[in-house]
Amino acid sequence: MDPLLTRIPAAKALSAQALAALRAVVGDAQVSVSPADLDLAGKATIPDAKRPAAIVSPANAEEVAAILRACADHGLHVWPVSAGRNWGYGSATAVREGAVLLRLARMNRILEVDERLAYAVIEPGVTYRQLRAHLDAHHPNLWCDTTDGPPEGSVIGNALDRGLGVTHYGDHFGTLCGMEVVLPTGELMRTGGGPAGCKTFYTHKWGVGPYVEGLFSQSNLGIVTKAGVWLMPKPEAFCSFTFDLAREQDLPRLVDGIRELALRQIVTSAVHLVNDICALSVLAQYPAHLVAGHSRLPPDALAEMRRKYLVASWSFGGGIQGTAAQVRLARKALRARLAPLGRLMFVDDATVRLASAVHSAARRGPLAKPLEWAVRRFAGKSLEMLEAGPHIHAVLKGVPSDYFVRHAYFKSEKPKPDRADPDGDDIGLIWFAPIAPMVGDTVTELLALCRTLFERFEFDFYAALLVQNPRSMIILTSIFYRKDDAGQTDNARALYHALGEATSQAGYQTYRMGVGSMAQLARNAPEFVAFARRLKHAADPDAVLAPGKYGA
Repeated sequence: MDPLLTRIPAAKALSAQALAALRAVVGDAQVSVSPADLDLAGKATIPDAKRPAAIVSPANAEEVAAILRACADHGLHVWPVSAGRNWGYGSATAVREGAVLLRLARMNRILEVDERLAYAVIEPGVTYRQLRAHLDAHHPNLWCDTTDGPPEGSVIGNALDRGLGVTHYGDHFGTLCGMEVVLPTGELMRTGGGPAGCKTFYTHKWGVGPYVEGLFSQSNLGIVTKAGVWLMPKPEAFCSFTFDLAREQDLPRLVDGIRELALRQIVTSAVHLVNDICALSVLAQYPAHLVAGHSRLPPDALAEMRRKYLVASWSFGGGIQGTAAQVRLARKALRARLAPLGRLMFVDDATVRLASAVHSAARRGPLAKPLEWAVRRFAGKSLEMLEAGPHIHAVLKGVPSDYFVRHAYFKSEKPKPDRADPDGDDIGLIWFAPIAPMVGDTVTELLALCRTLFERFEFDFYAALLVQNPRSMIILTSIFYRKDDAGQTDNARALYHALGEATSQAGYQTYRMGVGSMAQLARNAPEFVAFARRLKHAADPDAVLAPGKYGA
């Protein structure tokens, strides 16, 4: 265990007096100690999830502050979550057992949308689906970014963990501006250093004086109860594109090509470059006869699935937006740079409508077989890929989708549901995400390091390469395992820690961490964490708020 956590007193048991104090703040109905509720809150796709002592659901910042003060008085630890859908990194589970789970989902108001300056002011319970629906209904000339994860994920929660989206506004923390924060002591603070009623609170990200908003990202120094989020004007023209790499050995050239296009601002969306296992997890599930007996697909089974679904070794997609002339120029530049390496296809709204009609006709009726043959022969796509196309096109416009997050069920005997609930369905999934300079040889070296460990521990090597910015690429890997198999669970846990050790020794850091590895930050960067802990002690002398989060 991290030495820091041994120095911090364990949370006291939830006494009747503490429970009464919490209920006095939010009302009896908003405090749960029901064993069923606590068991559900303590479930996660990662191993070793921690069960909370209570679940408290405040309605506003004042109640958040009062809860923190009450917990400090009674020696309790607080673990805040927005929507609690941080699947693969920890969901709603704390680093330590027995925390009070502070669930912010009731704080779900969209307080303001400014069309002229293109920003919204929201609370942490606002989800991607909610925000997009509000914009579509009331401000159709504005788009928001989203992730390809759960539509019910929190906009602010994801941004504070520096999550990545899919459009050119994909840097979610980069698009937050102006925060209202409750400090661990219960004090309320507004960032930015401006006067009361500051006119640039939601437009001037840096404020004046020390920039403190970053202190509340990937940290335990405060609870953000309101923030501004920048939006994008609906563009005059938009198209998406997909690309399939012809030869796997050309991956370094492809990575270098994407970097050059990103640096030239031809590619501005947060491109996702995915390998075969990643693509198959979206399109399909394990063959039923292999689920119980294999933790990694046999080579012949993988080859057969790739043939059936027409999946390339590596493929990627992105969006192009701007004026019609800008889109034409971007398409021309993409074609010149990428066409020699594989199959490039551009998709607009009309193409999506046609694909949907063809897919529907190819699923039934007298023309089903000829249409399927034609799609495979001339478009190079399976019907499953044709079905995925509209979802890909829409999410690249910032429209949240339930389609992609169902990939978590790749190794499950349960069929993929319309609305995924990996925690409730006991799905085993762990994300591990080192980040590399976006240089082809460097990226492939890091991929090889990770692949070797996946193969050693007998897991399918899932990799999605995410363009964080024109200079850095996130290597997002996923460990699919069966939680009902103790051996697989042990191996998944061991693989996760082996990945952390091997990549840090090779000089790579992760772009975000799961609760199962946060103690490693202190070993990797002791001076950095020592400073963070001094800040933590000053802001939270009683260690009330999320002790151990990101090493502090």
